[in-house]
Formats: sequence, structure tokens, C-alpha cells
Amino acid sequence: MAAEIASYPSLEGRTVLVTGGGSGIGAAITRRFAEQGARVGFLDIAVAPSEALARELTGAGHEARFVATDLRDIEALRRGIAEVREHFGPVTILINNAAHDERHPTPEVTPDYFDERIAVNLRHQFFATSSSPPRRCCPTCRRPAAVPSSISAR
Repeated sequence: MAAEIASYPSLEGRTVLVTGGGSGIGAAITRRFAEQGARVGFLDIAVAPSEALARELTGAGHEARFVATDLRDIEALRRGIAEVREHFGPVTILINNAAHDERHPTPEVTPDYFDERIAVNLRHQFFATSSSPPRRCCPTCRRPAAVPSSISAR
């Protein structure tokens, strides 16, 4: 028996941007938004699975666009967001999903390792949010919906 998935008609035609949306949890997020009728742009450093997901979604008649992006490079992040915006229009939902969850004992964390994890797990969230110009996503709100993701698994 197939699992029932909730339906959200208000997502149809909305532009959604998912960082880290080409693999893992991000791919599931991207897929579900596309299945709800949203136009989904997703940024990821993992090219092969992201291209496969984009082909899958567009082949099924969904509007999806993958932009290869290293989120540690803020200018590349901004270019990726601009490309999605140019293709689909204003981003009304931002899912800051990208992360790298490699754990180490605290005494083993070097300054370089720490800086790299901040760049991947936190820094891009600030700049992705600030790069999405304020637009009303519905009549009662003043900003786009922005969702920072902090999901991690062992």
C-alpha cells in the first residue's frame, strides 16, 4: 500500500529554492515540492545525482532547474540564486538545507575544519536568505518563507 502524501494546492506555481537539493534529504524535499506543483530550483555541489534528479522531475512534467553551486563561494551562491530567479521568477520559499555532517571529537577540531563546517553549514544560509529580495509570499506576510534545515542523522 502506497503512503498517502498531503496535498498543498497553495504551492502550485510557487518558486521554491532548495540548497543542497540534489541528493539525500534535499532531493526528497525537492521532489516533494515539485510533486505539489511548485517550480523548484535547487543548488548543489553533487553534480551527477542532481542532474539525474532534474531529468527525473522534468521528465515527469515538473518544473525543476538544477544549478551546480559550491555554496562556500558566496558569489557563486548569489549567481545560482539569480539563475533560478531569472528562470522561474521571484523565490517565495527558500529551504536552506545544504550541510555536511561529519562529526569529530571536540579536541580534534582544528580552526580550518571549524571554518569549513561554518562555511558549509551556516554561512550560506545567511547569504542565501539575504540574497532573496523581500517579496510577499502571500497577502498576510511580509517576507518570503525561509526555512533553515538542521536535520542530521547518524
